Amino acid sequence: MLTHRNATEFVGWAVEQFSVNGSDRLASHAPLHFDLSVFDLFATAAAGATVVLVPPRTSLFPLEVARLVAEAGITVWYSVPSALTMLTVRGGLRRGDLPSLRAVLFAGEVFPPKYLRELMHLLPDARFANLYGPTETNVCTWWVVPEPPTGEEKIPIGRAIANDEVLVVTDDWRRADRGEIGELCVRGDTVMRGYWAAPELTARALVPPPRDDRDPADARRVYRTGDIGYQEGDGTFHFLGRRDTQIKSRGYRIELGEIEAALCAHPSVVECAVVAIADDLVTNRIKAFVVTRDDVDGHELTRFCAGRIAPYMLPETFEFPDQLARTSTGKIDRQALLV
Repeated sequence: MLTHRNATEFVGWAVEQFSVNGSDRLASHAPLHFDLSVFDLFATAAAGATVVLVPPRTSLFPLEVARLVAEAGITVWYSVPSALTMLTVRGGLRRGDLPSLRAVLFAGEVFPPKYLRELMHLLPDARFANLYGPTETNVCTWWVVPEPPTGEEKIPIGRAIANDEVLVVTDDWRRADRGEIGELCVRGDTVMRGYWAAPELTARALVPPPRDDRDPADARRVYRTGDIGYQEGDGTFHFLGRRDTQIKSRGYRIELGEIEAALCAHPSVVECAVVAIADDLVTNRIKAFVVTRDDVDGHELTRFCAGRIAPYMLPETFEFPDQLARTSTGKIDRQALLV
């Protein structure tokens, strides 16, 4: 249950931070049931700007997306990173194309650094920002990417937006020290009221703050995101992965996102998804679905990843589809891959 206030707190912040004004033309790429559309529609309305609807068919073809951005003079783009990856790889862009585009915002997935680096090279005049937050909080942190990433480490998710607070909480329910890994939790003006007609689910998600962080004058509960991360000494937050993508195999605890990051670093890999296949012998076996731009096989990818991750994390099997299954919001559909 996201209230009008939840939405307007985020929209007001976003309009100010990204200087949205009446001359802007914002792309509406997200379907209306996806929370990214809150920015597309209501930031446009708040600023008296213009919204440009991206037809669903156009979204499937990166060349068409690039043409639409150019012909419609879109100035602000907001989408999941996979849409921008496809634009980078298959959009036919040259450096300096799409000069109208001044802000590129992305959320909902990790943006592979090599494609973010390439896109920032192609769009040198655009401002890039990573927005983070589950639907239950809309956006709660943000990070302006100051320059193209040089390595393969994930970029930060940044700092909390105005009127929100992000906490890192340990398994024994205390505030984590700087640099200590824990669960990301959020409280503030963008956090939902709860889940409709689901009090038990709400009670598990919205909980009292850590025991060492309880102010009698502050009755707000914190939302447990299920995401794992940490906070640097300077206050910057980093996202490491989901609790539900941590698995065990042969006794080792494994974060599937680390394997995906290693695979995505290969120059021929466009995108990938790694899943765990239940197995009575070793608990879970690891399988990778990989979309490539060149001919490459599992042996080559195994050799490449062996220098980046531990041997027990290497996928046992590979599948090379033309494209990965997507949800209606454009994210990789991991459940469909397991079917």
